[in-house]
Amino acid sequence: MKRLISGLIAISLLATICACSIGSKPGLPVSHDLGPITEQHEDGLALTLNAPVWLWDERIRYRLLYQDATVIRYYHLDRWEAPLPALLERRLTINSEQPFTVQIQLTQFEQQFSTLNQAHVVLRLTVSVFAAKDYRLIAKRSFNLSQNTISPDAAGAIAGFITLTEQAKTGIQAWLKTLSDKRHES
Repeated sequence: MKRLISGLIAISLLATICACSIGSKPGLPVSHDLGPITEQHEDGLALTLNAPVWLWDERIRYRLLYQDATVIRYYHLDRWEAPLPALLERRLTINSEQPFTVQIQLTQFEQQFSTLNQAHVVLRLTVSVFAAKDYRLIAKRSFNLSQNTISPDAAGAIAGFITLTEQAKTGIQAWLKTLSDKRHES
């Protein structure tokens, strides 16, 4: 009798576990990039992007500032298609006919939660511009960009990162134009 009851309990338990998994699909990993590139020009500047070793990763980073700001967390099902610096280097291609070489040092690219339901994305980088022929430093500038996300999750982070990347590209191009204009004036 005990064996029969134990068997029935085991079968009931197994049936319950199986029923819970029917119709529900476990989350599948999704790879993201920074969106399609709409324009390709052959005359882009020579550009390299460097980053600390911890940013050479496919994981999407976030911090819970309200809980423990020193802990880096990662989204489990959402990842970058390639290491982040490679995606950024491809996206930040600058179109110019100036004899410059551009080096970008990425220092921060993460989502930060101020509260459970409020997040923003942060992009920090330093751009160094060198003369192409003698590699002399012409100028250096830091860009610190931040923007609230549309939602406090991976989708909001990715949308925010795309916007910040475009803002960085526009800002860098505008700044390089001022350097070009100064070169023509001298």
